[in-house]
Amino acid sequence: MFNLTQKELNAVIKKHTAFAIFLALVPIVFIKVIAIFAGNMDYLLILLMPIIIVGACANLLKNVLTDIREKSHQ
Repeated sequence: MFNLTQKELNAVIKKHTAFAIFLALVPIVFIKVIAIFAGNMDYLLILLMPIIIVGACANLLKNVLTDIREKSHQ
C-alpha cells in the first residue's frame, strides 16, 4: 500500500513545512504593519490566531498527504 521509507516521509514533510510557516506568519505581519499606522490591533490577533494556525496546519497536512499519495502510486 504505502511503501515509503522514513527518509522519504521526512523529506515530504520538510518540503511543505516552510510554506505552512509562511502561511502562519504572513497574517501576523500584515496585522502588525496595519497596527503601526492604525494603532493597537493586538486584540484582532487574539481572535484570528486560532483560525490562522488551523489553516496553516490544514494546508500542511493536505500537501503532505497529497505528496504521500502521489509517491505511493508511482
